[in-house]
Amino acid sequence: MATETPTSDHPAIPTGDHPARDRHQIQTLILAASILVVALAAVVFSVTFAASLNRYGVLYFPLGFYLLAQGLLIFIVVLAFWFVRIQERIDLARSQGEGL
Repeated sequence: MATETPTSDHPAIPTGDHPARDRHQIQTLILAASILVVALAAVVFSVTFAASLNRYGVLYFPLGFYLLAQGLLIFIVVLAFWFVRIQERIDLARSQGEGL
């Protein structure tokens, strides 16, 4: 990433050599960060409310226990597949934009 020296015509603005690559990296970073935030929020929610969720049952198990034992694992696997699906769309858009 190069920075131009400030002149009277335009101020010092960082300019990338490859704007499409930079945009792709930023989109990927935002997607990964949002997936991690959602996963961590689900873990915090499950741990925080596990005792109160145990009043309800799922498959003959208390809900809080089930979420901590299996539910979070299933949720994170589904989240990982969703991440790959969205990342494929981002990658496909980048590869189609390179041909222009």
